[in-house]
Amino acid sequence: MFDWVVAAVIVKALLYATCLTAGGGVLFLAAFGRQLNEPERRFVIQFTRSVAVVALYVTIARVAILSAMLGDDFASLWDWSLIQIVLDSSDGRAAAVRVVGLIGIGVFSFGTGASQAIAVASALLVAGSFAFTGHAGSVGPGYLSRLLVGAHLLAVSFWIGALVPLFKIASSSEFSRIGAILRRFGSIAVFIVPGLIVAGVILLWLLLGSLEAIFTSEYGRLVLLKLSFVAGLLTLAAINKLRLTPGVAAGNRAAAARLRWSIAGEMILATAILLVTAIFTTAVGPPEMK
Repeated sequence: MFDWVVAAVIVKALLYATCLTAGGGVLFLAAFGRQLNEPERRFVIQFTRSVAVVALYVTIARVAILSAMLGDDFASLWDWSLIQIVLDSSDGRAAAVRVVGLIGIGVFSFGTGASQAIAVASALLVAGSFAFTGHAGSVGPGYLSRLLVGAHLLAVSFWIGALVPLFKIASSSEFSRIGAILRRFGSIAVFIVPGLIVAGVILLWLLLGSLEAIFTSEYGRLVLLKLSFVAGLLTLAAINKLRLTPGVAAGNRAAAARLRWSIAGEMILATAILLVTAIFTTAVGPPEMK
């Protein structure tokens, strides 16, 4: 018998990856667009728009998977009566907001001025759409948990969306310019990371209810696994900022090569983080909801 929960986890992980990458690409263009040369800028725009298109298809796939979970058979994937139930739920409202944001990213991510402002607003919609669903809205003050989820995922989007552009840019031989971009990214990250940590700690407290639950519940153990990946990601980021970025700025080719490997490592860890998040937001409930 087909396991629809496994399918839902995979689609949820893809949804996180594509939506947050597309939104982050827009934020990267807004923050660093003027420091990119024209080929780099075209690459980031094309990549961001392509990922946004994929995210639209994944959004549709998630609605179909949720419909199939209701009917527990393949025919339910396209059963309109079940699809309407999904669309009328919080998942349907989140999907609608997400689609609007992704279309905005696809249409306006190429521009500057007003177009860029619309693209950034679209990225905010995409990140915020995840606050409509999930466990966080079911515990504690709903408005607080949803606000924290939206802010947390917006920061994650900025980080994840920058990885592919930075990997591409790190291959340039214009070391002083690349060093300036990396230093600026590091300076922004210094403010983002504490916000991520604060929002994450408050959300964990709302969802777990106690420190003991992080060790005694299945949800808590998955959170610990996620945090181990986060720690690895932050370690690589610190190495990039403190050791590799100064080397790149000084024209050290070896440092630039190591930076690309380090960014690739961050991509792998980010993928693991999103997969674990998809598991405990789909297949496992937090103690406070039991």
